[in-house]
Amino acid sequence: MSDWLHLTSEHCSAVLCSERGGIPKLVYWGARLSADSDLSSLDLLNGLPHPAGYLDAIPTLSLVPEIGHGFHGEAGLLGHSQRQRWGGQMTLTSMQKTAKGEAEIVCRDPIAQLSLTLSVCLDPVSDVLTLQAELKNEGEQAFQLDHLGLSVPMPVRAAELMTFHGRWIQEFVTKRQRWPESKVVRESRRGKTAHDSFPALIAGESGFSDTQGEVWGLHLAWSGNHRLVAEQLFDGDRHIQLAEWLYPGEIELAPGDSYQTPTIVGSWSQNGLNALSQRFHRYLRQQVLDPSVAEVPRPVHLNTWEGIYFDHTPEHLLRMVDQAADMGVERFILDDGWFGARDDDHAGLGDWTVNMQKHPGGLHYLIDAVKARGMEFGLWFEPEMVNPDSDLYRAHPDWVLQVEDYEQLLGRYQYVLDLSRPEVSEYLWNSIDAILTEYDIRYIKWDMNRDLVQPGSGGVASVHRQTQALYQLMARIREAHPHVEIENCSSGGGRIDYGLMQHTQRIWLSDCIDALERQRMQYGASLFFPPEVLGSHLSKTPASTTNRVLNLGFRGITALFAHFGIELDSSTLTALEREEVLALVNLYKDKRALIHHGDFYRLPTGVDSVQAYGTVAENGEEALFAVATLSLPETMRLPPLRLLGLDAKTTYRLEFWIPEGTAAHCTEKSPLQIEGAGEFTGELLMQLGVQLPIMHPQSAMLISLTTV
Repeated sequence: MSDWLHLTSEHCSAVLCSERGGIPKLVYWGARLSADSDLSSLDLLNGLPHPAGYLDAIPTLSLVPEIGHGFHGEAGLLGHSQRQRWGGQMTLTSMQKTAKGEAEIVCRDPIAQLSLTLSVCLDPVSDVLTLQAELKNEGEQAFQLDHLGLSVPMPVRAAELMTFHGRWIQEFVTKRQRWPESKVVRESRRGKTAHDSFPALIAGESGFSDTQGEVWGLHLAWSGNHRLVAEQLFDGDRHIQLAEWLYPGEIELAPGDSYQTPTIVGSWSQNGLNALSQRFHRYLRQQVLDPSVAEVPRPVHLNTWEGIYFDHTPEHLLRMVDQAADMGVERFILDDGWFGARDDDHAGLGDWTVNMQKHPGGLHYLIDAVKARGMEFGLWFEPEMVNPDSDLYRAHPDWVLQVEDYEQLLGRYQYVLDLSRPEVSEYLWNSIDAILTEYDIRYIKWDMNRDLVQPGSGGVASVHRQTQALYQLMARIREAHPHVEIENCSSGGGRIDYGLMQHTQRIWLSDCIDALERQRMQYGASLFFPPEVLGSHLSKTPASTTNRVLNLGFRGITALFAHFGIELDSSTLTALEREEVLALVNLYKDKRALIHHGDFYRLPTGVDSVQAYGTVAENGEEALFAVATLSLPETMRLPPLRLLGLDAKTTYRLEFWIPEGTAAHCTEKSPLQIEGAGEFTGELLMQLGVQLPIMHPQSAMLISLTTV
C-alpha cells in the first residue's frame, strides 16, 4: 500500500504518493478533487502493469528521481562523498500536512547519511503550487553536491511545450513545439537568468491558446544559473525538472551543512493561458511583492538615460525637471553618469561618490528642484560591477570574481565584484547607504550589465554564493531604507525572476523601448508578470535601438499597460507634443488603479498582425482594452473582437480612444467608429464582439468600458 497526501486550494488539488516507502511522487495536479475522494483506491485505479524485459521494481518518477532506485532519466540528485555513496536510496521518514496546509516530507539515506526535506504548498488564494527541497549532510565526511532538481510529472495530453528565448533588446520571445520523444533542455550559465533563457516552461494540450486548453506553467524563482528539462522517458512518462545549474565543485556540504533549492512556482489552468497567468499575477501580488509598495499607485517616471546619456549639466537637467513636471511626471530618475570619473562606460564603476565637476556641491540642487515641483527623485547604481579604471579597482584588484592565475575577461569594460566576500558587500553597503542617507532618494535603478565568466571566489565556483549575497545586500538596503524602491535592470531583461522580485519592486523589461518590439516582449512577459511591475516608457523617435519611427499614440498606448514612464529629452518636444504627452500621462493616472489591480487578459484577434489585451476590474464594473496593429493585415478589415472577463448581464458604455493618425482612410467608417461610443451588454461584447476600425500598421487604439 502507498502513503497519500491531498493538498487543496480554492480551485486546485495536488496529490502526493509515496510508493514502497520512497520519495513521494506528485501523482496529480489539476482541478480540485472532492474532500471525500478515496485516495487509497488509486492503488487499484492507476497501478502500473509490469512489462517484460524491465527491472523487477518499476522506478518511481518521484519529486527527486534517484539513479539508486533504477531511474534512467534526468536524475534529481547527483553527488558523492569522496567518490563513494553516489547512487543513494532515500526512504520516507515522515509525510504530513502542517498547520499552514503545506506538505512537509522528510526522507533519509542512512548509508550516505543524507536527509532530504521537501516542502510542497498550494496557495489557498492564488491556486499556485510551490515546491522546494533541502539536502542536509548528516555524516562525518563532506558531500560533493553536483545537482539537486525537483521533477513535476506531466500527463501525456500535455503534448506541446512553450519555451522562452531572446537576446539583448529582444527578450521574452515565445516558441512552441511538440513534446519530443527525448528531452528539451533550457539552461543559463551566464550567472543570471539571461536575455535568452527566462527560467520557465509551459506545457499544454495540443493547440492550447490564451482562452482554451489545459496548461501547466513552471518557473524557477532564482537569479543565478539554471537548468530546466522537459523529458519523455522510454516508457512514455513525462516530467519537467527545474534546478539551479551548478559548476563543478560549487556546492560542497561539510558535516551538518545543507543546500536549499530555489523555489519552483507553478500554475495550472484548464481554460488556457489567461487563467494560468492570472494565477501567477495573483501569487506575485500577494505572496512576493512588498505589500507596502504594492498598494501604492505606481508613479509616472522620467528616466534621463536615452535623453542625455552621460552628458550631465545642471542647466540642462534643471530644464528637464521643469518640463517633466509640466508633463505630469511624478518621479525623476538620474541615470548613469553622476559619479566618479564617469564620462562614458570605460571608467568610474565602483566609485560611488558624486562627480563634483558635473554636479558642483553634489546633487542637492537637483533633488531640491525635483521636490519643489512635487516629484520624487531616483538614482542609478550598478553595485555589482567595477571598471579597471576606477579608484576601487586600483586599490582592490583582488575583489573581482576570478580564477587564480587566469586572465579574467572584461565585459562592457568592467569586471564583476565578488559579493560573497564580506568586505566587498560591506563596502557596497556603506557606499550606497551614504548616498541614501545624505540625499532624499526614493528610488534606485539597480543595473547589472554583463555575464559572469570564471566566477570564482577563493578558488571555488561561486555563482550560488554570489546570488545569495546579492539578495542579502538588497534586503539590507531595503530594511535600512524602507522608503526606497528598487528597480531590477540587467541590460534590460537579463535577470528577471520571482527570486529577485522578493527584493525589488519593478522590472526594466528591455533596453529596447521601440514600441513595436515592446508589444511582442510584453506579451511574453505578461504570462508571468502583472502590468504594474513591468517598466515601459514612452520613447523618443527614431528609437535608439532600431532607428524605427513610430507615432506618439502607438508609443504611449504600448507603455500604458505597464508601469508607465517617459525616456527622452523633453526639450526636443514641441509644445503640441508635450500637450499630447500630458494627455497620455493623465490617461495613465486615471486608469492605473484598474490596470494594476485588475485581471489581465490577452484577446484572440484571429489575425497574426494584430494584438489585443486589457484589464478588467475584479468586480467587473470597468475594463480597458488595447488593440495594436503591428503590421498590415492580410484582410481588408478585421474580424469583430470578442472581449473577455465582463459580466454577461451588465450593460457597459463602450468608448473608442483612437489617437490622431491611427485610423486608416476608408470610404465609409463603421457606425461605432463614427459615434465613438455605445451601450451594450457584456454578453453581446463577449459573444458577438466589437467591429474594429481599419488602422494603419504600427498603430494602436483603446476600448474603454464602464457600467451604465
